[in-house]
Amino acid sequence: MLTGKALSILALLAQTQGGAGPNGDLRAPADSLVFSGRAGEMNVTAPRIDDPEINIDGRLDEAAWQRAALLTDFTQYEPNEGIAADDRTEVRIFYSTDAMYFGVVAYDRQPELILARLGDRDQVIFRDDWVRLMLDTFNDQRQAYIFYVNPLGLQGDGLWIEGMNNDGPVPIDFNLDFIFDSDAQITDDGWTAEIRIPYVSLRFREVPVQAWGFNVAREVRRRGFKQSWAPLTKNVSSTLAQSGRLVGLQGLQSRRLVEFNPVATGRTVGERTDAGVFEREALEPDFGFNTRFGVTQNLVLDATANPDFSQVEADANQLTVNERFDIFVSEKRPFFLDGAEIFRSPRNLVYTRRIVDPAAGAKLTGKIGSLSVGYLGAVDEAPRTIFDTGDDPALFNLLRVRRDVGRGSTIGLLYTDRSVMGSGIYNRVLAGDVRWLIGDRNTLTSQFAGSWSADGPDSAGTMEPLVSVEFERSGRNFELNLKVDDVHPAFRTETGFIPRVGDTQTFAEARGTTYGAPGATVERLAGAVRFDGYFDHDEFWDGATPFEWEVELNPTIAFRGGRSINVILRDGYFRFRPEAYVGYALSNPDGTTQPFAVPPPVEHIKGIAIIPNVRINNQVQLEGRFFYREVPIYVEAGRGLEVQIAPQLQVRPTTSLQLELEHTYSRIRRQRDHTRFSTVHISRVRTQYQFNKALFIRAIVQYNLEDRSALRDPTTERPLVIDGVVQDRREEGTFEGQFLASYEPSPGTIFFIGYSRLMEGDRTYRLSRMDPVADGLFVKLSYLLRL
Repeated sequence: MLTGKALSILALLAQTQGGAGPNGDLRAPADSLVFSGRAGEMNVTAPRIDDPEINIDGRLDEAAWQRAALLTDFTQYEPNEGIAADDRTEVRIFYSTDAMYFGVVAYDRQPELILARLGDRDQVIFRDDWVRLMLDTFNDQRQAYIFYVNPLGLQGDGLWIEGMNNDGPVPIDFNLDFIFDSDAQITDDGWTAEIRIPYVSLRFREVPVQAWGFNVAREVRRRGFKQSWAPLTKNVSSTLAQSGRLVGLQGLQSRRLVEFNPVATGRTVGERTDAGVFEREALEPDFGFNTRFGVTQNLVLDATANPDFSQVEADANQLTVNERFDIFVSEKRPFFLDGAEIFRSPRNLVYTRRIVDPAAGAKLTGKIGSLSVGYLGAVDEAPRTIFDTGDDPALFNLLRVRRDVGRGSTIGLLYTDRSVMGSGIYNRVLAGDVRWLIGDRNTLTSQFAGSWSADGPDSAGTMEPLVSVEFERSGRNFELNLKVDDVHPAFRTETGFIPRVGDTQTFAEARGTTYGAPGATVERLAGAVRFDGYFDHDEFWDGATPFEWEVELNPTIAFRGGRSINVILRDGYFRFRPEAYVGYALSNPDGTTQPFAVPPPVEHIKGIAIIPNVRINNQVQLEGRFFYREVPIYVEAGRGLEVQIAPQLQVRPTTSLQLELEHTYSRIRRQRDHTRFSTVHISRVRTQYQFNKALFIRAIVQYNLEDRSALRDPTTERPLVIDGVVQDRREEGTFEGQFLASYEPSPGTIFFIGYSRLMEGDRTYRLSRMDPVADGLFVKLSYLLRL
């Protein structure tokens, strides 16, 4: 009887004889170098080829590929787990003294429908076909390097971090960029790719023989089918624990990492003065540098002086007319990104965008055995210091230690300090956290933190606590999430991002999912019940009821071809708290004021949301959201009814051209008398033309038009006064325009020139009725030198 492996090899030989396949001259390697994923052959012994002479052009036509190990028999994991992949994929692997090599043959029965476009690094993988490599170089099932390539060779990369919550479909930090080589081409029966990953871009143990966790995944975008070599299931909480392994890697001779990255910038900025005159500064050149040095193979020292932080992207399309809390903005600055995963903890106690304008900084990150360590120090020259006291620079010191425990579990300590040198002013936080895997499906995550603050040399800080506990159960058909977050009213972090202080949050979600048969029109039916409640910290421990809660029912239908519709049905409650309305008063007809009385709670806050995702064809995608919901009008302490419509249209007429159109319309009416409280229009157009993988031009235009009526007391209808100012009607419009031409052949090496303009004025799309507020011309030249 033939074994499963022998049958796999015979089938492979039949497919590759006579020139079949995207590279017809490829032959099956020896039996010992063929590894079937469905047969469970998870330990891959890739050959070492010291002088492969590979030209990374997307063609697997060099002799070295004939000697490579071959991965076959992929398994689908979305939408149907455990069945043979609908589209065959083969991956060839070998390594040399300085790099890993991967050759991909991705078969497709309709190659004319393959989705592949040029675009921004990391972004097109959300719209295109792709192949993804996962390298867990420490083989510890905690994190792994991720390398994507699309059918045109465009790259995406990041770091897979088990347990990271980034509100996305996968726990990947895409902000990180690694240097590797890739190219691909579309063929008559699919597409092929070549990938070379140098060891100098990776961190791994310094041992003579390496064993790395490893997996390969692929998505055929137009069908929504995902497959992997090592089979994946949602019945196991850890994706990395389901990986195969690259074993027997010997003689990996990575040179010591030494990078020097000088940066030259020039800018000229114009602003409208208080006198109403628009003035422009002269061109202001500036110079700085970043450097990285590998103390060991996996311990890296970063330093920066007078750094350029122009990578911070414009925050666009944010609806803020009825918001109560700060909006989180992701970190984009390169100095802070490398090793950032070490500073992560269950609550966001390290938010490096608090370091606004550093004069210099240093960072040491890496792994020593089972211990991950990180230190970051910086001097921030931003004009705001702690407690808004003066203009003195602030000194940041962040220290993180995390230890691996057992299979996939961790325990860690974090210390943060922001202080004004020589003043006695500081804010410090000490925290401990645990992530514990219980069996295959259950994860318990907890964090306990205390903060100390002082506003001067005579101030004695006291410890104020933060507690977070979360339980998660994963599963293909049933998932459960339970969480409690408790933040003391006096808890303070000047290095993190905790928008709700003094609240205790309780959260529970149960989700059930059923799947259609392979090829069915309806691929997936899911339903979730979610409760989210907020208590006053002191009242919670006294057994009081929440001041804010929501119950949501969330049915979802996913159709064949990457189309879906998501519905949210909501009921809620909100109690206005007196401490939020300190400084409020009512204006009398005679010009005097009288105290503001906080109105009763808003009960049974109903709402419905419909969120469609419609792939019309390979060139056109329609998404968006529709809300019809009751909302608390926080600034008036009243009840409102909001209609929000936000369509998003993406058009890709050619491989190089991208056009995105978005419009958000929000109207809120007061429920008590049906008068209009606010109307907001946010219109955004983004167009980009990509000449090749490195060169593009992009233009973005955005209008924000807002009309908010004069604020009135919800009980007496008298005008509201806040901090002594009558809140009259506010009607305004802003225009933001950005243009950017960028050439980036590899991460760290870039030249771009950009122009932005901000205008304010009437609530209109006519620029003639707006005045310029600020503009800027920016030029940057950066070169990354690896020694």
